[in-house]
Amino acid sequence: MPINFIAVLDHQHLENSIFLTAFAKSLARLGDRKGLVIHGDSPYTDRLIQTGMMREDARLRAIKDLNKRLVGLFADQGIPTIGIHGFQKGLIKMEGDTFSLEKEALDAHHASPNLLISNLVEHNGDPKHIPLPEFTRSISLELEHAEILLFSKNEKDEILISETEKKLSWDNLPTEFAESTLPEEFQNFNHPVKLATATDFANWPSLKKVTKIE
Repeated sequence: MPINFIAVLDHQHLENSIFLTAFAKSLARLGDRKGLVIHGDSPYTDRLIQTGMMREDARLRAIKDLNKRLVGLFADQGIPTIGIHGFQKGLIKMEGDTFSLEKEALDAHHASPNLLISNLVEHNGDPKHIPLPEFTRSISLELEHAEILLFSKNEKDEILISETEKKLSWDNLPTEFAESTLPEEFQNFNHPVKLATATDFANWPSLKKVTKIE
C-alpha cells in the first residue's frame, strides 16, 4: 500500500501535550489511510545538556526517548504504531550527501497502519542526526513526492470557525504569516507542504482548514 502522507512532528510541538493528544486522536480516526509520522528532537535536548551531556549525545538520547514516548501515547489511543529510528535495519543511510531509503525495509516495517520514524539515520555504521527539514524533504522525494503535512503553531487555528483553503508561495510568503504559523524549523523550507491543525488532521485527505504552500 502506498504512503499517503508524511506527518511531521516538529521541535516545539513535541513539547505540547495538548497538541500531541489531539494529533493522536486524529490519527486514530484515519483508519487504514497509511502514513508516516516523523520526528526529530524537542526542547528535552536542552534540558539534558543542562545536566552536563554533550549536545550530540543529548540529542540522540532525546530522540530515542521521544520515539518510545510517542509510541506509548499512540497506544493509549488504540493506535497500532511501529516506532523505529532511521538507522535501524538499514532503513535510511547517508553516504556523503546522498540520502537513501530502503523501500523494501520500509514495507517490511509497515505492516501496521502507522509507522513512526525518527531522523536518526545510519552514517558510517553509526546513528547520525539529520536536521528535520532536510530529513522530511528527502523522505518525500524518495517516496515520489509524498504529501508533507506540517502543523500550525498558531493555537487560534485549532478553532475551525469556517472551512478555508489558502494557497501561498514560498517565494512570496508573508513574514508575519511565517513567524506566527509555521514551525520555526520550516520557515525557509521551500518545498510543497500542507499546513494543517491537529484536530483537522482527522479529516485527511479532505482537510477543512488547510494552507498549501508551494
